[in-house]
Amino acid sequence: MGYGGSQGDKGDRGVGGYFGTPMINKLNTNEFNYNKMITKKEAKHLLEKMKEDNRMFSLEFIKKDGTRRTMLARFNVTKYLLGEGRRYDPANYNLMTVFDMNKGAYRTIPLDRLLWVRTKGKRYYVSP
Repeated sequence: MGYGGSQGDKGDRGVGGYFGTPMINKLNTNEFNYNKMITKKEAKHLLEKMKEDNRMFSLEFIKKDGTRRTMLARFNVTKYLLGEGRRYDPANYNLMTVFDMNKGAYRTIPLDRLLWVRTKGKRYYVSP
């Protein structure tokens, strides 16, 4: 049965049904396929600006051991803070602290080994 069937119908929706909805059409536009190459300085500025937005974003970087890590992260998470503070300033080591949403823990990301950042449906590749 087509998309016009009774409510709760999970049958074949065909081309004119589900995929004809405005949301799916919007996903197929270039707005969500946006890719841009940015410098490391621009990437740092983008992340600093994202601290104010308090949105989730994804990123990928190369860890110290040479493996890649992709994470869904967010700034300004205070739930798991112990109040002890850090013994060093991450900015001195070109690091930035984020909250890894999948692991439920804080992680520091190396800004000099950042590969890409994705926010608001746009992916920014960081030039080496």
